[in-house]
Amino acid sequence: MRLQFRTSVAVLLCLCATACAEQQTAAVGRPNAIIVREFALNQAAITLDPTFGFSLYRGTSGVPPRQRAASVGRAVAFNVGDAIVEQLRRAGYDAVLSDGTTPEPDGRALIVTGAFRNINEGQRRRVGAENPSLSAYGEVDYRTGPGAAVQRISNFALDSRQVAGSGGDVKATAVRLGHAIAQSVLDAARRNNWPGAAR
Repeated sequence: MRLQFRTSVAVLLCLCATACAEQQTAAVGRPNAIIVREFALNQAAITLDPTFGFSLYRGTSGVPPRQRAASVGRAVAFNVGDAIVEQLRRAGYDAVLSDGTTPEPDGRALIVTGAFRNINEGQRRRVGAENPSLSAYGEVDYRTGPGAAVQRISNFALDSRQVAGSGGDVKATAVRLGHAIAQSVLDAARRNNWPGAAR
């Protein structure tokens, strides 16, 4: 009699544990959108092309290096984010680029955040040997709703010198790095069985 009671209690516990596990995996549903936040940058991490920044007018100085670095950094951050969003949309996901000033979509979402470690503009006057380089790190988080705590799904650290393709200016390098980051986001989505919509 006691053996039957213990066996039935053990079976009930196993059933309860299975039901709890199914609820937990069901709670992490397919995201409604992928939000790509603009990558953070530090002006000290930007190396400018030394052959540019001069003035065409004799006796006047060119654009101050600090202003040029800010401009290059903003352009790279936008190009990387735009390339990530473009690649994710091609794969069938609803992706948006968030600059922090516009409201983000509600509901479940993957959030891609990151920062640049290095932005090297290269030397644009050396045609064919410009050698710009970028490196970035970041993470992919899952959010169940607005104001909810996020759960890290994966993280990445990428360098444009390790990404397929070469040549071009810093813009082309930013696009290649953006595509590589998008691929790591797609890999994280596939590992969690969140396929893109057929388009």
